Amino acid sequence: MLHDHRRLLRGVLGRSTGAELLTEGDSFFVAFADAATAITAAIDTLRALAAHTWPYRKGWTEPCMPRLRIGIHTGPAVPKGGEYATHVVHRAARVRDAAHGGQVLCSQATLDAAKRRLPPDIKAVDLGLHRLRGFDDPERLMQLVVPDLESEFPPPRTEDARAHNLPSFADFVGRETEIHRLRRLVDGHRLVSATGPSGVGKTRVAVEMALRAARSYSDGVWYADLPAGGDADATAGLALARAVGVRPDPFRPAAETVLDWLRHRKCLLILDSAQARHADFVRRVLAECWQARILLVSRAPLGLSGEVIWAVPAMGDGEAVRLLELRAAAARGGDVVDGCAAVAKRLGGIPLALELAAARMRVVSPQDLAKRLDSDLLGVLDGPGRVWSAALDASYEALPTGAVDLLHAFAEEPDPVDVDAVEGRLLGDVGTAAALDALAALVDASLVDVRYTGTTALYRLSAPVRAYAASRAPSSSASSDPACRPDPDPPADHVAPHDFGPLPGGVVPGALPGSLFAVSGLLPAATDDRRWPGDAVRVGKLLW
Repeated sequence: MLHDHRRLLRGVLGRSTGAELLTEGDSFFVAFADAATAITAAIDTLRALAAHTWPYRKGWTEPCMPRLRIGIHTGPAVPKGGEYATHVVHRAARVRDAAHGGQVLCSQATLDAAKRRLPPDIKAVDLGLHRLRGFDDPERLMQLVVPDLESEFPPPRTEDARAHNLPSFADFVGRETEIHRLRRLVDGHRLVSATGPSGVGKTRVAVEMALRAARSYSDGVWYADLPAGGDADATAGLALARAVGVRPDPFRPAAETVLDWLRHRKCLLILDSAQARHADFVRRVLAECWQARILLVSRAPLGLSGEVIWAVPAMGDGEAVRLLELRAAAARGGDVVDGCAAVAKRLGGIPLALELAAARMRVVSPQDLAKRLDSDLLGVLDGPGRVWSAALDASYEALPTGAVDLLHAFAEEPDPVDVDAVEGRLLGDVGTAAALDALAALVDASLVDVRYTGTTALYRLSAPVRAYAASRAPSSSASSDPACRPDPDPPADHVAPHDFGPLPGGVVPGALPGSLFAVSGLLPAATDDRRWPGDAVRVGKLLW
């Protein structure tokens, strides 16, 4: 039987351009000049074996015929000393090992190289990504289906390929609206930037969305945290190669290697810590890998053509309280912690601030912590390691001078303001262009929250960001607590009715429905006896 097997196989090879390089038992290693010829030879071999009359063993109902496993891979190889010393040979052997008896498997590279030269009656069935023994990067395997020959086989004999390399986080809380919104954006656009200040939860929202979307990407969802230093293309290419499991070629740039792997794959790439210096690398991935989609996680947009920018919002009130309760309970060994709402209310729904506050509740009650947040919010969040301040330092230090001045002015303004107030009261007479540039820099750096109310945009700092900005202001030696600042209005008993100035955000008396955001910024002031009574008068005018 082995003699007939070899004779039939060599007969097929003799009619093709295949070169028999190695034979061991019933195994053959054959090289072909092109992929289409190799595929044709593999199919002819199966047909020759099926057409041959094989002997029966006593008691058997089926003939005793060899069930050949055929694997085909395509790649560059140069013969040396009668053999090929290249990883392509080993990958071809692993493709063969993945096949079952009577099955022909080939790599995606082989099918791409054959292009339209396949016999018209042959179909290729995509079996998905599989991890081949001894190789880090997964391989897409294709089964060649031949009419009148066996076509139903178990899954390939490989290790399970990863569908993703997404990091694992602690319990994910809420954010359903944000996840659905981000999913729609990624489904509809090839390049999306999820922007926001440090600690707002950009990475966690992106990863949670990607976990839920993984099945939509046949070639996986891959997360890479881009390094801040070094050559941008080289470090980004290496980080992405490690993420997808591609072993870098020491003789080629890592970016070239990973682009080759991505070129024909349908995948979602999450590039965390993306900066403007990575723009060229991102642009190249989009241009050369047309099935890939990219979700950037960054403090600021990259400014690329086609980039859709989504500012990750802070958590809603209910979600913030729930997160704080969970983290506080964990800090106390699982005990339920009551009274977290008062703390969460002071932290603007920023997850990092909530996590830092929860750690403090290991030693103080929520009520005591809330009082200390009122008097020294930055001190409570920072601790000895300046944790909160360190999270914002990079964004602050990258700001242009005009934006720094505006941020310091915002730190003294607890109320939401409109663009007229920014251009006039906060920055003074610097001109429209300079004011808009400074405001845009703060918005791009995700240091200023923007709320749209009808035809007006209102701007404000969250309480944790305001505390940080006040600490960096030139006058930070004075109290940085807005509750202690002098009120620009004189005491109420010296104010004549016609002396009321414009209200924050351009609000006019009677315009209550569109001014709730402004009201929320004033009410704490009106009930705080450390402030001048003018704030109470201003609230009274607004609600009148």
